[in-house]
Amino acid sequence: MDITKNINGIATQTLGECWLKCIEYIVETGTVQQDEDVNLYEVLGLSIEISAPSSKDAIIEKYGDTKVISKMLAKFSKGIVMEDRPFTYGERIYNQQGIDQFEWIVARLQTKQQTKSATIGLLLPGDNDPNLPCLSTLDVKIRNGKLELQFFFRSQNIFGRQYANLLALVDLQSKLAQRCKVAIGSIRGYIASAHIYEFDFKDAQKLLSGEYFQIQDNYYKKGPKSVRA
Repeated sequence: MDITKNINGIATQTLGECWLKCIEYIVETGTVQQDEDVNLYEVLGLSIEISAPSSKDAIIEKYGDTKVISKMLAKFSKGIVMEDRPFTYGERIYNQQGIDQFEWIVARLQTKQQTKSATIGLLLPGDNDPNLPCLSTLDVKIRNGKLELQFFFRSQNIFGRQYANLLALVDLQSKLAQRCKVAIGSIRGYIASAHIYEFDFKDAQKLLSGEYFQIQDNYYKKGPKSVRA
């Protein structure tokens, strides 16, 4: 039997290495698509695996936008309300229609550590808001004494947001591991639309060349018409 493999996959040890590899992959292979009135470079179906995730990451500390990082960590936190956003991931994780899904995961893992069904969704059925959560599904498994985190993003702004998303995910992973009294394992995930906006493309190339500069968030200034401030 002939089996043809067509897998877009990135495997690294650290968050920062993953971020750079994803940028490089999209710069080299992405196709031009439109998001309302702006262009982007897109790869469909990008899988990533980070074997040694840590919130201490030299690459992200060097290049990342600290304001984006702070806001993303807050967006994943319990009890935070952001007046300028229609939802937060914290709301969807800790208070999804009145259910604390974080505690639901913990209870499920504590009841049966080898469970395959500690999985939560962050979308609301029938939600027609133009700004749906990019992170749609989180899955947690404990294997060999380590907490493995997996995810599905329907869409991810790789240059401008991925590094902050990954920091927030490893923070969530750490909290879950502490509650379950196990070590942190890997982070794996699938990104349906991995993209870099055209207005960030030159900076993405600059980053890959090794030139030092501080990334500035342009999404709400130069992004699609519906999100521009």
